[in-house]
Amino acid sequence: MSSQIRILFIIDGLHGGGKERQLYEIIKVLSKTPHLKTGIITFNKNGHYSNKIKELVTFFVELNKRPTRLEPFFTIWKHIRVFEPDIVHTWDSLSSMYAYFPTKIFKLKSIDGSIRDAGIENGWQLCLKKYFLNRADLVIANSIAGLHHYKINGEVIYNAIDTRRFHQKKLSNEINIIMVANFTEYKDHKTFMEAAIKLVNNNLISNVYLAGDGPYKQTHIDNIKANHAKIFQRFHFLGFTNNVEKYLSKCQFGVLCSTSTYSEGVSNSVLEYMAAGLIPIVTDVGGMKEAINNNVNGFLIEEKKPIQIVEIIQSLQKDSKKTVNIILNAKESIKTKFSYEQNINKLITIYKKICIKK
Repeated sequence: MSSQIRILFIIDGLHGGGKERQLYEIIKVLSKTPHLKTGIITFNKNGHYSNKIKELVTFFVELNKRPTRLEPFFTIWKHIRVFEPDIVHTWDSLSSMYAYFPTKIFKLKSIDGSIRDAGIENGWQLCLKKYFLNRADLVIANSIAGLHHYKINGEVIYNAIDTRRFHQKKLSNEINIIMVANFTEYKDHKTFMEAAIKLVNNNLISNVYLAGDGPYKQTHIDNIKANHAKIFQRFHFLGFTNNVEKYLSKCQFGVLCSTSTYSEGVSNSVLEYMAAGLIPIVTDVGGMKEAINNNVNGFLIEEKKPIQIVEIIQSLQKDSKKTVNIILNAKESIKTKFSYEQNINKLITIYKKICIKK
């Protein structure tokens, strides 16, 4: 093994989700770390983080998985040979599948980082994911719940949050709420919207922010316009935003509604709420108990129970002492369990150890 470790990340796309944000945060640090060289292969072009990551890595390739999903099986080989990595670190099951044969043929160390949930796949997709997980040299998950769900041994590296990103909150008479999540079947915007509508109608909340995009966004916009026109202007659909910190600084409460069907690992959005000084209110599924100690540094609610969101916010508005304590506890959790330096240093240590075993 040379003194320099070459790490190739492979990811299905560089969209605007939490997984992609984490990869960006990791590469920011690794690009400044001596004796490490990073490269990336992604299967979608012009992603949300493409330009930012391209500036940080020494090797950057965007492959098009269209017109056929088989194409990357053939094209990925030559790019791996050009970069000559010591480690191939995949971030999703699709990438693990495309990288499997090249890593075996070229005798490269493989890290499967596809466990970022606690139960999205089922049927043949679950079988395929477990097949590749069991054949990686190491599995890294972002929650203990994820490892347990897939019944596999591995390392847990929690999402690392750079607290320097977040702005000082400005004094305001407004009480605002936000949900940061793409509008897909994996998230439960219906529950959030029901709670938000009730909160606004009862004048418990001034504004509602929704950061994220996706196929179901327009459905929720149309519903508010058609059925709640009087309060429509208080709902702000932000789409993808490069500056979510700006909107977190305006809010007091951060909500993430999920379902047991698709579950969660440890959500990046929830950790951002905590780091930014918001009170997190989160559906109790998957690995969220690993981040939220109910009634201590945030709140865990039952699935599809919008009234619980309303009741929590209503009660906290009458208890400023408890509100302050929860915010302080949440920030302390970020400093200790979800420390930026601690988690990325752990990852670097793993890279060094796996190369020694080569």
